Amino acid sequence: MNDMLLGFALTCALLVPSALPSVAASPSAGPSAPPDDGASIVNSGSTNLAGYQLHVLPNGSVVAGPGASAPKQVSAALARRLFADLAAAGPLDRLPAAACMKSASFGSVTRVTYRGQTSPDLSCPSSSRALRALAADAAAVTDAAGIRPTTRSRLVLP
Repeated sequence: MNDMLLGFALTCALLVPSALPSVAASPSAGPSAPPDDGASIVNSGSTNLAGYQLHVLPNGSVVAGPGASAPKQVSAALARRLFADLAAAGPLDRLPAAACMKSASFGSVTRVTYRGQTSPDLSCPSSSRALRALAADAAAVTDAAGIRPTTRSRLVLP
């Protein structure tokens, strides 16, 4: 029962955007809000898989969330495509949200934040061309940055 409550609490904390740690603009800058010219890709993780937070700059520099050792670089073409699709999508908070069934153990939420607006969940199938393009971009950036799903360590309480 305690494991279930802990898992639920961790999942809830990950789903609340304000509970996510901020991403540093550069490794030496320390924790701070992302600069306005970049976009953040955040995956909430799930009970069994750790989430991630990436901040992508227009030049292709990618800073991973807490604990990252150094910025990564994705191709300039991929960065241009992401930012072109973000511009074409218009206000992200006005894109149509689609609901989808998710596993309690492995279901996660992936969103993109750009210029103060956050997209609906990109991991749900959508009829919106803009959301499908952003979902493909987010997956491509995540893959190019070398982010792989990892299992959560079990927290053992005394």
